[in-house]
Amino acid sequence: MVKSLMQKWKANVYCFQETKISKEVETRAKQLWSCRWMKCGYLEAEGSCGGVLMMWDSIIWRGTLVEAGQFSITYEFVSTQNLYTWYLTGVYAPHTRDEKLLCWEEIAAVRTICDGPWVTCGDFNTVRVMAERRGCSRITNVMKDFSNWIEEMELHDPQLKGGNFTWFKGANHHSAARLDRFLYSREWEETFKNIRQTIMPRVTSDHSPIMLQCGDWWQNKSYFKFENWWLKVDGFKGLVDSWWSEFVVEGCPDYKLSMKLKLLKEKLKEWSKQIGGELGTKKNKLLSELGHIDLAQDSRLLTEDELMVRATILVELKELAKIEESRWRQKSKILWLKQGDNNTRFFQRMATAHKRYNNIDRLIISGEEVKEPENIKLNMIEFYKKLYTETELWRPSFEYVNCPRISQEEQEWLQRPFSEDEMLNIIKHCDGDKAPGPDGFTMSFFKVCWDTLKEDLMQTIHNFHQKETFEKSFNATFVALIPKKHGAEELKDFRPISLIGGVYKIIAKLLTERMKKVIGVLVDEHQMAFLKGRQIMDASILANELVDCTVKQNLPGVLCKLDIEKAYDHVNWSFLLKILRDMSFGNKWIKWIEICISTVKFSLIINGNPEGFFSHKEV
Repeated sequence: MVKSLMQKWKANVYCFQETKISKEVETRAKQLWSCRWMKCGYLEAEGSCGGVLMMWDSIIWRGTLVEAGQFSITYEFVSTQNLYTWYLTGVYAPHTRDEKLLCWEEIAAVRTICDGPWVTCGDFNTVRVMAERRGCSRITNVMKDFSNWIEEMELHDPQLKGGNFTWFKGANHHSAARLDRFLYSREWEETFKNIRQTIMPRVTSDHSPIMLQCGDWWQNKSYFKFENWWLKVDGFKGLVDSWWSEFVVEGCPDYKLSMKLKLLKEKLKEWSKQIGGELGTKKNKLLSELGHIDLAQDSRLLTEDELMVRATILVELKELAKIEESRWRQKSKILWLKQGDNNTRFFQRMATAHKRYNNIDRLIISGEEVKEPENIKLNMIEFYKKLYTETELWRPSFEYVNCPRISQEEQEWLQRPFSEDEMLNIIKHCDGDKAPGPDGFTMSFFKVCWDTLKEDLMQTIHNFHQKETFEKSFNATFVALIPKKHGAEELKDFRPISLIGGVYKIIAKLLTERMKKVIGVLVDEHQMAFLKGRQIMDASILANELVDCTVKQNLPGVLCKLDIEKAYDHVNWSFLLKILRDMSFGNKWIKWIEICISTVKFSLIINGNPEGFFSHKEV
């Protein structure tokens, strides 16, 4: 029966617990699994108790024994296709609390020698929470021990699909518990897209088999993203300054700035590889030195010099911890926690959760399921191309006779030259941790390196002011697709969020801040949304009051609800520019707006990779 089930499951690694066999293990393994290239390893049973058997397909994995302990056995697996390396620890835990603690210690010790993605699985002979055992009415010390151990080991305990319990006892299953599970490290979680732990049919044992399915590998194209933790590295600002002064580029100011940023990217890519390794080496060296000092402290009192060295090491380790936290905070996209709160592990979890939540592995297109990655990309690109492109149609024009207008003084004020203080104030008030656009540079980079970039930025902005144009690459835009709900599967279930480049963001913010000063004259007092102090819910509240009033007074009436889908995306640019002229905006201002809206190019971020490159609608 087990043999037929294994043929059906088609896994390439199996781990059996409580095998109760210590002789002719390989022969029995071959009887279980008819795979021609099967290899196996085992932890012998003690009498008729315990035992762990591990089997794998040697065509896919090359397995090497790492450690065989009292309660567990660990193998290193290396892919025969791409040399991907991971570790698996099979466990059969004992029954008593004291022995369980020894088991946790054994597995923790094994983890320290497994340098890479790691999975542990088996019969842990305990549960974590009351819901995992039928009829459980209190949390025991053993349950606390197990949960604390999982937390300390920084392991992920995935949801169990297909049921709540893995072990049953009694004719009516009056006893049931979740004793078996997979646990895995962050490195494993970051490697695979769709990790699922599922209960399989229970046939001959009182334990249900569980399967860990991992889906496809994460395969992200490498494109530049500025890491804000680089700013915390000693000498970084001076390094950027020296590189920037070396770059010699001829051409107009916006082209020069664009090319200098591209050259800086290449320098930063090389430097980041070097500094990342150096920081890791430095951390390991400091921890080793700290270990030697603490070991000496066990047998004697430390000297003043040793105490001073120890204090210095702790300060340096704290600085490295801040750098690591800054790195993971940016990746997690959690902006509501302050830096320095020692939330590195939380940020790591959130970064992985965001990545997994935003992954698109299937779509429903015209009622049909699409799973092939290439077809998913093509369908999404085609959808947004149509959304952002307007078919050329003749449109009737009209004169906006009673249009509100700005004054001549306001028009001249809007079109005045941009000052250095104005730009610096814009940069200072931008969120430095927001996701960057195609240029890869965060606003934190522009803040910290302002003195280095100032001259080139100001020349670019002055050129934009005078010639009403800028380098078109500044307006390249990533569109991130954020699911509106869990399990999003149709294109309408995703919310497109634009990620714009740093220089264009500065230009757009400069125009926005000036526009704010005159917007009150132009916007109707009944406009609800997108204005400071007003909320979109105001319209709903007002409509509700009007309906109540009409019903109470028994008045006849008609209620009309209009829902303009993706309103901004369907605005005709020619119409927008005409309205600006009707509102008495100057020619220079209108040219600025036109260049901003007409030069944008989009790439969709699909599963972490930029895909496609297409224009917005024609003006």
